[in-house]
Amino acid sequence: MKPFFLCRRNNEKKRSAKADILLYLPFFVVLLISVVYHIRMHPMGGDDPFFADALNGTGFVEYLANRYTYWTSRIVLEGILVMLARAPWLWRILDCLIFAAMPCLFASLADSSKNRILGEKDSASDPEAVRKSRLIHWCAAAGMLLFPFHDMGTAGWITTTETHFWPLWSTLFIAVVLKKILLKEKIPVWMSLFSIPVCFIAGSHEQYAVILAVLLFLLAVRLIMETKKNIPHTGRKNLLLFFILCAICLFSLFVIFLCPGNAARNAVSLADLPVYRTFGFGDKLYLGLLSLERVFLANADIVFFAFSLLLVLLVFIRTGSVHKTIFAALPGLILFGHTTIVTAYPTLCGLFPKPGQILEWNWHELSVWLPMFYLFIAVIAVIYALYQIFGSDRQLFFFLLVMFGCGFGAGAVLGFMATIYVSGERVYAALYTVLILSAVTGIEKTSSLIPGRVNPVCVKLTAAFFALLCTVNVCFLFLSV
Repeated sequence: MKPFFLCRRNNEKKRSAKADILLYLPFFVVLLISVVYHIRMHPMGGDDPFFADALNGTGFVEYLANRYTYWTSRIVLEGILVMLARAPWLWRILDCLIFAAMPCLFASLADSSKNRILGEKDSASDPEAVRKSRLIHWCAAAGMLLFPFHDMGTAGWITTTETHFWPLWSTLFIAVVLKKILLKEKIPVWMSLFSIPVCFIAGSHEQYAVILAVLLFLLAVRLIMETKKNIPHTGRKNLLLFFILCAICLFSLFVIFLCPGNAARNAVSLADLPVYRTFGFGDKLYLGLLSLERVFLANADIVFFAFSLLLVLLVFIRTGSVHKTIFAALPGLILFGHTTIVTAYPTLCGLFPKPGQILEWNWHELSVWLPMFYLFIAVIAVIYALYQIFGSDRQLFFFLLVMFGCGFGAGAVLGFMATIYVSGERVYAALYTVLILSAVTGIEKTSSLIPGRVNPVCVKLTAAFFALLCTVNVCFLFLSV
């Protein structure tokens, strides 16, 4: 017979193993779905065959030099792409892992306590911390399952994921590293070394290079503000990595701004869309904003729908005020008007116009201005709701506001590019990610208030509803791949 203390130790190990499984179960669910996605996918469609044959008859360096001169500044991404397109099996493995790792990055960035995803664990003696982490992990997994990953196949699965999804993942990974630098935590050697090539990948894409520059600038300002304080030895060691990342980002922006291929590609796009030459500044700005309204409001986007619904719940939990909750609910009411009201009352269609991919408009018509009015109200309501949720932490609120502005601006600036209708919705991936991260962070900030202010039945119904949304989106993606 085993001694009592050995039996007790074995029981504690079993409970600890079970707790770990439950804690990381959401990530295994996403991994399983990712594996099924990538088994069902059919690469070598769209632009994939072009990149698979790109090196036929030319050298690797010669090909990249030609692309930089006549087409694009995304040299790092293109160099990886032409290799992966020749080995689709390798792309399946890498993209599957990147997809599965996304919720881990979401949870790492949303968790206000020390990073538990990449090396540190909750203490079994703190059940409240375990419960909170489990909630954040499920929310991060749900955010990834709601992500419109089907947009990543519009130009071919290999091409689109490698040039849009991978830089997005890389930016989030660098953001996790920057969070560790901010908190003066010890960064593992593998993470420090891995962040260098990852930073080159993120910086090779124009949108994410700008977002990365904003993140580095905000951290630099914060570090300068803390120069009068004593910086721990760990913090001083992290500064070297920070300077390396800044140098890579500046180099990437330098490469983008000097690239002659971007102008050449824009000339080709203008030849395909001659009417674009007649657009002035106001027309281009309107075109970009109209595209945002069409994608997120008029078409009842599932991510923005879930985000707007969560804002209502979180504002009510945070403030308990009906008036503040109603104002925060305006984006959801606009979505309701675009869908249910128009369907139930066709005579009201004029109040909720659904803009398509239009190229001309009359500034004197009310239907031209209504989408801008709805977009303006939605943006103001979102900012108001974020303030109600994060107002007690001004620095976090300011950071989320800047990130929201980056995501929104990345979408609005597309109106100044003749390729706006060619790029598709994949260009809004940054804004989708900001919405998901804001929602998960909001849940993390209000999690301690939920048990005391919300009926357990309501919590279960809400969880079931969002699980249904995730299931619908996953099923749609299964059918689309």
